[in-house]
Parts: sequence; C-alpha cells; structure tokens
Amino acid sequence: MANAAHDPVHAPRQRLMIREMILENFKSYAGEQTVGPFHKSFSAVVGPNGSGKSNVIDAMLFVFGRRAKQLRFNKVSELIHNSQNYRNLEYARVTVHFQEILDQEGDQYTVVPGSEFSVARTAQRNNESNYYVNGRKVSTKDVTDLLKSKGIDLDNNRFLILQGEVEQISMMKPKAEDKNDTGLLEYLEDIIGTDKYVKPIEDAYKKLDEINEKRVGMVTRLKSAEKDKDALEGKALEAKQFLEKQAEMLRHRINATHVYDMKVKINIQTAEAKSAELKKKLAHERAKFKEHEKELAAADKRFTSAEKAHAAIVKAIDAAAESYKELERKDAQNNETVKALKLKIKKAKDKMEADKQQWEKLETEKNACEAAAPQLAAQLDALNTEVKEAEAALEATKEALKGEVEGYHQQLSKVRTELAPWEKKISEVQARISVGQREMELLQRQETEAKKRLEKASKELEEARAAASSKEQRVKELQGLLQTRRKDIEARKQELAAAQAAEKEVEEELVVVREKSGQLRSDLTASQGQSGVIRELMAAKTRGQLTGIYGRLGDLGAIDAKYDAAVSTAVGALDNVLVETASDAQRAVEHLRRTNAGCATFLILEKQQYLERASLEQIDTPEGCPRLFDLVKIKDAKLRPAFFYACGNTLVAKDLEQASRIAYGQDRRFRRVVTLQGQLIADSGTMSGGGKPQTGRMTLGNAAPRGAATDAKAAEMELREVEKRAEELSQALNAQRQRVAAAQSALRSAEKELTSLETELPKTRMEAEANAQRAADLAARMSGLEEATKVDAADASRIKEIHISVSKEQVTLLTLREQCADLERKAASLQNRITNAGGEKLRTQKAKLDKTRKKIEETEADMSKKQAQAKSNSKQISKLKSEKTKQEAEMGKLEAELTECDKIAKSIEDDAEKVLLKKAEHEEKGSETGAQLEEARAARDVLRRNFGVIKQTETVIEEELEKLSKIAKEEGAKGADLISERKKHRKKLADVVGNDDYLVDEVALRGATPESGLTALADELAYKATLLEAELQKLNPDITAIEEYQQRLAEHAERSRELEEITGERDKIRKEHEALRKSRLDGFMTGFEAISLRLKEVYQMITCGGDAELELVDSLDPFSEGIVFSVRPPKKSWKNISNLSGGEKTLSSLSLVFALHTYKPNPLYVMDEIDAALDFKNVSIVGHYIKERTAGAQFIIISLRNNMFELAERLVGIYKTDNATKTVAINPGRFAIVKPEQQELEAPTGPLQLRQPEVVKTIG
Repeated sequence: MANAAHDPVHAPRQRLMIREMILENFKSYAGEQTVGPFHKSFSAVVGPNGSGKSNVIDAMLFVFGRRAKQLRFNKVSELIHNSQNYRNLEYARVTVHFQEILDQEGDQYTVVPGSEFSVARTAQRNNESNYYVNGRKVSTKDVTDLLKSKGIDLDNNRFLILQGEVEQISMMKPKAEDKNDTGLLEYLEDIIGTDKYVKPIEDAYKKLDEINEKRVGMVTRLKSAEKDKDALEGKALEAKQFLEKQAEMLRHRINATHVYDMKVKINIQTAEAKSAELKKKLAHERAKFKEHEKELAAADKRFTSAEKAHAAIVKAIDAAAESYKELERKDAQNNETVKALKLKIKKAKDKMEADKQQWEKLETEKNACEAAAPQLAAQLDALNTEVKEAEAALEATKEALKGEVEGYHQQLSKVRTELAPWEKKISEVQARISVGQREMELLQRQETEAKKRLEKASKELEEARAAASSKEQRVKELQGLLQTRRKDIEARKQELAAAQAAEKEVEEELVVVREKSGQLRSDLTASQGQSGVIRELMAAKTRGQLTGIYGRLGDLGAIDAKYDAAVSTAVGALDNVLVETASDAQRAVEHLRRTNAGCATFLILEKQQYLERASLEQIDTPEGCPRLFDLVKIKDAKLRPAFFYACGNTLVAKDLEQASRIAYGQDRRFRRVVTLQGQLIADSGTMSGGGKPQTGRMTLGNAAPRGAATDAKAAEMELREVEKRAEELSQALNAQRQRVAAAQSALRSAEKELTSLETELPKTRMEAEANAQRAADLAARMSGLEEATKVDAADASRIKEIHISVSKEQVTLLTLREQCADLERKAASLQNRITNAGGEKLRTQKAKLDKTRKKIEETEADMSKKQAQAKSNSKQISKLKSEKTKQEAEMGKLEAELTECDKIAKSIEDDAEKVLLKKAEHEEKGSETGAQLEEARAARDVLRRNFGVIKQTETVIEEELEKLSKIAKEEGAKGADLISERKKHRKKLADVVGNDDYLVDEVALRGATPESGLTALADELAYKATLLEAELQKLNPDITAIEEYQQRLAEHAERSRELEEITGERDKIRKEHEALRKSRLDGFMTGFEAISLRLKEVYQMITCGGDAELELVDSLDPFSEGIVFSVRPPKKSWKNISNLSGGEKTLSSLSLVFALHTYKPNPLYVMDEIDAALDFKNVSIVGHYIKERTAGAQFIIISLRNNMFELAERLVGIYKTDNATKTVAINPGRFAIVKPEQQELEAPTGPLQLRQPEVVKTIG
C-alpha cells in the first residue's frame, strides 16, 4: 500500500473535492462572498493577519456540524456579521460546493456527471440553525452521513489541522488513559480499521470469564457427587441380594396374574362367540331395519310432501276465506249504507205518501164541500118551504085556537118580534164561531202531524246517537284494550326474555357448579388416596406399630395466604412424609405394602442435617425479594433442615418481570424464582406456570398444622356445599323453566286476545260510523222537521186572528144570550102555554116546525163550515204542491246514491263469487290432497308398526348382547385389574431389577394344564409368591441406599456430562476470542508496519536525512501499552517527541500525517498555518512535498510563508476593507516571461517584466 503511493496513476481515480465556498454574512464576511474556486490539488489561502483567513476554516467547520462554542462563540447568532455598514443582519449562511472528479493531465479534470452537490448551514438571529443539502432542508445526521459516505473523516477530523494543532499529533500518548481520550494506539487503529474488533473481543472475553466461573462451580459439584456416590456403594451391594429375592417373588406374582388372565380371556372368548352369533342375527334384523327405514323414510317424505301440499291448499283456502270475510265486511258496510239510504227513501216516500193522502183528503174534502154547497142550498130552500108550510099549518091550528090562545099568541108574537133580532145575531155569531174553529182546526192539524214526526225523528236520533256513542265508546275501549294488550304482550315478551336470560344464567352457573363438583369429587378421590396413606401411617404411629413419623411435610408448617400459590407450585416435596431415620422410612414402606394402603415418598430428616447451618444463615437477596424458606412458619425448629431441603434458596417475586430479572441476573445462587401467581423459573432457566395455579398444599396463616383427615373433611364439606348449591340451582332451573313456560303460555294467550280485539275493532268502528252517519242524517232532517212543526207567518197570523175572533164571538155570544135570556124564557113560557092550550096537535106541529128550523140552522152552519173548509184546504193543497217538488228532488238524490250502492254491491258480489269459485276450487283440490295425505299417513303408520316390530326384535337381541357385553366387561374389568396388578408388579420388578425386560412364556407356564385347572395353577403360583414375601419380611436391608446410589450415580454422570458440555462451550468461546484477537493483531500489525515504513521514508525526505520510528511499547501485545513515536533529527541522537523543538515537532507530525495519507488517503485536507514553526528551508521542503507527492487529494492550506503559498496552483487572497472581508482568487501558474520583441512594444524601458497573473475571480 505504501509503494502504491509512489507509482504513477495510470487510470484516473474518482475522488471528492471542494469546488468553492459561499459565505454570506458569516463572521467577518459581509454580504455574499465566494471563496475559491479551489484547485483540485493544492490551494493556498493568503492574506494579512486579521483579514479573516481562519474564518474560512471556521466556515467549513460550521457547515460540518461544529457547535458555536467549538468555534469560540457562545451562541449561533454571534456568527452573524456585525460592522458599521452592516448592522442587524438577520442570518448568516455558509454553502460548500462539492463535486467528484476524475484526474486528467496537469490541472485538468473531469467532473463525474451527477456528482455535484452542496451542503449549506444557516444561523438565525433567534439562535436557530438549519442544514440544507442541494437546497433541501435536512438534519445534522443526514449531513454527517453524507460526508462520511464521501470519505471525509468527521470522527477523528484527520482531514483538518487547525492553527497550533499540528504539533499535538506527534505528542499523543502511547495509549488512551480512558474511553474519552485518544492515544496514538487508538489514532492509528481507527485509521487501520482494526478498532472494529475491540467490542467483539470484549464481549467474547466477558462470555469466556462467565463460562469459566460456571465451569469452576461444575467441577466442584462433580467432585462432591463422586464423593457421595462412593459413600453409598457398600450399602447398595448389601441391598442388591434382597432385591433379587424380591424380584423372584414379583415374577411369581406376575405369572399368577398371567394365568388368571388366561382364564379371563377364555371366558371373554366364550362370551364373544355367543355375541358374534347374536350379532349376525342382529345384522340381519338391522338389514331389514334399514330396508324398512328407507321405506319409512320414503313414506315420511311422501307424507311430508302431501302434508306440505295439503297445508298449502289449506292456506290458500284460508286466504280465500279471509278475502271473502273482507268482502263480507265491505258488503256489510255497503249494506249499512243501503239500509240507511232505504230508510231515508222509505221515510221520504212515507212522507210523500202521507202528503199525497193528505192532499187527496183535502182535495176530496174541498170537492165535497164545493159539491155539497148546491145540495145544501136546495135543501135549505126545501126546508124553508117546509117551514112555511109548517108555519101555515101551525097558523091554521092557531087560528082555530085563536080565541083561546090569542092573548098568548099576541104576547108570543110580540116577544118573538123582540127576540128575532137577537136570535139572528146569535145565529150569525155561532156560525162565525163554527167557521173559525173549523178553519183553525185545519190549520193546526199539519203542525200536530209535523210534531208527531219530529218526536219520532227525535227518538230515532237519540237512539242512533246512543248507539253511535256506545259503539264509539266500545271503539275507545277496544283501542285502550289493544294498547293495553300490546303493552302487556311487550311486557310478556320482556318477562319471557328475562325468564329465558335467567334460565340461561342459572343453567350456565349450574354447568360451572357441576364441573366444579366433578373436579372436587375427582380431587377428593385423589386426595383420599394420598390422605388415606397419611391416615394409615399416623394411625400405625398412634398404635405404636411405627415410630419416627412426623407426618406430611406441608402439614408441619404454615405460610401466609398471600404466598399460597407460590409455595404450592415451587415446593414439590410438600406431599412427602417426613420421618426421623431411614429405618423408620423402611418400616413405613413395609407397613404400606403389607396393608396394601398405597405408596408414599419419604423424606429422611437425619439425611438433611447437613443443611442445618444453611437453614440458619441469613443472606442478602436481589431487590430485597424474600426467600420462600424464610416465609414458612415451622412448628418445630429441628424440622428446619427438611424445609430448607424442600425450599432451598427459591425466591418469591412480585411478578414475572421481576422474577426474570433476578433469575437471569448475575447472582447464580438465585436462579430459581417463583412469582406470587405461581409462575416458576427453574435453575435450568425454563419457565413454567400460567393457567390455574396450584394452591392449598400447605397450612395457611397461623393455623395449626393440619392433617390429612382435616384436608379430606374440608374437601368433603366443600364438595357437599357445591353439590347442595348444584341441587339448589337445579331446582331454580326447573322453576325458571316453569316460569318460561308460563310466560310463553301467557304470551300466546295475550297474542290470541290481541288478534280477537284486532278483528273486533274495525267491525265496531264500522258500526259506530254507520250509526254516526244515521244520526247525522237524522240531525240534518231535524231542522226540516222542526221547521215543519212551525206554522208559517200567515197561518200563524190567521190562527191568531181566528182565535181572537172566535174568543170575541164567544164573548159576544154569551153577552147576547145573557141579553135575550129573559125574552127566551118569556117566549118559552108563552110557547108552553100555547102548546098546552092547543093540545097534542099543536105541540106536534110546533115540534115539526122547530125541527125544521133547527135543520135550517144546521144546514146553514154546515154550509158555512164547508165554505170555510174548502178555502182552508185550498191553501193546504198549495203548500203540499211546493213540498212535493222538494221531496221529489231529495228522492232522486237518494235513489242515485242507492243505485251507486247497488253497483258497489254488484261489484262485491262479483268479487265474492270469484273468491268463492277459487275457494271451491281449492276445497275440491284440498279434498284430493286431504285424501292423499290420509293415504300417505295410513301407509306411513303401517310401516311404522312394522318398523316397531323389527325394532322390538332388535331390542331383544341387543339386550342379550348387552348381557353378554356386561359379562365380557366384567371379565374385562377383572382382566384390567389383573393387567393393572401385573403392571404394578412389573413396575416394582422394574424398580428392583432396573429394567422391564421380563417376558412370560405362556406355553412353558401352562404346560398340559387344562382350562379347568388354570385357576388352581394361578393359586399355586400366588402361594409361592406369598412364601417368598414372608421370607423377605424377615430381612431388613436399607433399600433406599440403592435408589440413593443410583441417584448419586446418575447425578455423577449428569455432572460429568454438564462439565463436558460447558468445557466444550468454553473452548468454543475461547477459540472465538483468540480468533478475534489474532484478526485484530494481524490486521493492526500489517497496517502498523506499512505506516511505520512510510513514516521513516517521509521523515527522511523532509528532514534531509533524519529518522523516525513507531515502536510498540510491548512487542508481544501492542494493545497493552500502546505505541511510542520516536525521531532522530538530522545529525542528532534519538529523542522523545516532547524533547524536540517546535519546528521538529511540526515536521514529525507532518511526517506522520503524510504517511497516513499514503496508507489511507483522505479526499481533502484543510491546514491552518502548519508552517508557522518551520524555518525557510523546511517550509520549502514541506511545500514541495505537498505539491509533488499529494496529487491524489485536495489540500487547502492557510499560510503566510511565501515559500509555501508560492508553490500553490491556486491562490485565494483574503483582505478586509471597511471592516468587511473580501476575497480574490488567482492562478500563479499563469505567470510567464515576456519575449524581447514584445517587451519593446509593451515596455520600451526598464528591466525584464513579468505578465500579470490571471485573476480567476474577484469578489468585493
């Protein structure tokens, strides 16, 4: 890589360069000032002190993300230019224009298309600062990422050397003292790139350290396991012989159960043979059953189809009937209208007929009166003649009696002469009274008849109104009832819904309670098995048969209810039976075997005494979490080791998050943690729990230690309570179901009543409307009838006039009668005397004359009466004519309405006829479908009966099969018990011999034994086993020693395996760690040697013979002590950097910078007065080196030394006028010597002149 820097570049390399910088109102730059354009390789920034050269670097740092304080200002706003001519500027902006180029010959280059971009930053007066890339606002990170991607080292700022910093590069310490410092080692390693291995190496070392610590612990545990294994080996060998005899006994037991099982199988085979025969018969019956089932299904299908068809017809008939009912309702309504119209017409006709009869009567009377007038006149003439004749005869008689009665006649004649005017007056008055009364009677008769009609109509109106009111009241009642029923139905529905919801709730609760009951019963059965073992052991202890038994471990301590789930989940040994010694445990095992009470796990207290010290030790726990052991209240202090054995250092955490922090934390003593909810993290790191936690395995609170009987009793009590609750819920469910049924019944009843009310309401409303209409019609007629009862004004006036006249005439008549009363009496007296004087003949003639005269009076009165009547009748006839016209018009209107009603009736009748025809068609079809339905029903019933017979036969066979199945099940249950017993013996045998490889040879075992002798053979084998068992009871080996030995052996093997695994894992991590260290060392040393070699070359060149070296402080491990930078200036000895002069330090630093550039080029470098401490010669050497050897990068150097800036390809001049900095850029390479001939023309006198340099750009 070092050699590559010396080789010419044959192919152009793409690199980044700064084209120019635009500063606007930044620090000393007022307005917009362009600095540049810069040369692709070597540009120098020159200008007098204080002109603003260093502000160019500050501007670049500002764009690259430096803060204001890093630029020696407190606020960003202080970077805004402020001078006399430019005050209160709002912002400052710096824009740096970049481009990627391909180098060409000389100063030429090609810009890579699309590679140009600009980075700008602004500073606002309000101290706000923003970044922009190509005019688009971005974040600081975006700018940093962009520049880093282009190769600019913003992390170590290797591209930037500020004023006074050049000497510090060579004076870096060999190695950083802390993470925030940078030494020469870190400086070089970052450039070489091996710093990427530092973090992985640290992580790998940390893993290696952790796993080594684990391995040490495992080695210790392996040694402990080996020691425990060796200690138990003797006892295990002693118990082995006991187990061999026990194995023989168990084999006899297994063989006996096997023989018993042979007998059971034979019994089962016999039952199965009979079952097979019955099953064939059952199969035959079932085949018949299936055929009949198919036929029945087809018959059911036909019946269902016929039923549906018939139901459809019935539905159509019902629909037709409903339509007919609707038409009937319309017809009834129309009939009511017709009835009302006919009633009106009848009444009108009756009125017209009555008027006609009245008219005819009046006409007849009038005609009779007019016809009777001549007759009465003739009759009157006849009577007058007759009177004259009677008077003549009377006069003759009187003449004969003249002498006798002359005096009386003279007196009577005188009296009659006086009386004649009075009689005439009285006759005239009477005639007038008679005529007036007759006329008044005729006039009043119409009013009387009209009043009668009015009274009748009023009565009918009251009846119609009463009926309408009654019906309207009924309508209201029905509406109220409908509303009430609807509300009632809604309430019924709600009640039904509530009842159904309650039923569902009770049913769901009952399911839960029954499930709980089943679970409790199952738990009780299981616990009774365990508690039965405990009870038997404690009872044996009480009887003195066993000693050293403390009881179930969970019953010997107590814990707060808060930790119930935690202790029940985490401590598996709570169900162990605690005993004092191993022999106590052995005797308890033998007792359980002898009594066949079950099995139990025993915890031996004397074996746990080594835990006594640990149980008393107080330790600090992570996050203050309590140990489960410390939470247990132990009745007897000597039992502490047993509880510590069960609990260990298990901690109790609040939740799973805290448990995870502790279990997976640094302290390896507390890997086992349980939460309050029963979630457990084991030593291995596996997590268990969730779902319903275990509870109730230890006495809670301060309660006395309980026993198994107490637990069983509590469980039984709880089960009884749950079953009692289940019974209550069952009764409640039945009650709720009855409530639902009652609610459904009430709802159906209410809906039925609602349907009835909905049918009645329209009918009642129609009747009410009809009655109201009739009442309205009657009310409309009432005014006419009332008007008819009133006499018109003329008649009223006439009646009044007649009444007054008649009254006056009657008074006059009375007056006249009073005035002539004396004369009449006197005349009557004289007449009597004359009559008496003339005898019978005279009286007869006198009576005849009086009679004739009376007839004359009557005829005259009759004549006057008929004349008055004829006159009155004429007036009445005129009125009747007028009334007839009105009645005929009204009649026409009513008849038109009646005709319209007839049309409606005809339409309804036609529709009804159609409906009836349809109904008849449906009924006819219904008869057919009904017959088909009955036929299908009959066919189905026959098949059902046959089906029942087959089913009954099938049931009989199934019952027989059930009996055989029961026999087989019983034998199977025996066989299962035997298998279970055999499995138990096999398990015990496997526990004894360590495997389950024992096979029974049935042929050898049975031999020639017949089926009937199998039971005896099994009994013999059982007897042999019993003898062996009796021998075993006499022996007393420590059986647990074998199990413990096996456990210790397994534990030793497990510990060996774990150690092997962790050793392999450690070796793997160690290899990874060594590989990372080797990669880092190899990579670093390769880069270090290249940089060191190049440093030596560069230093020798720029110092003209000096020497420089980078040395490892520790040659075996370069990363332990770091790197020392040593130099030997020309003609001097080797010196430490700190002992060099300022110029020598500068040359050393620059040598290192140039060497690093050769190793890993940076696209651009910006250096501020790096030549300040150098003499003339060294400035020239450094300048030439930059010009000649660094053509592959862009150098922008601020310098006041002409030996430096005169070598630059581009000069950027910085000057200040009016307190504002301005710039100008020129190409010094454009200087040329003027030819003599040109010199003569251009400058005739003077020395040789140089052409003025080309000004690239002048700003300001």
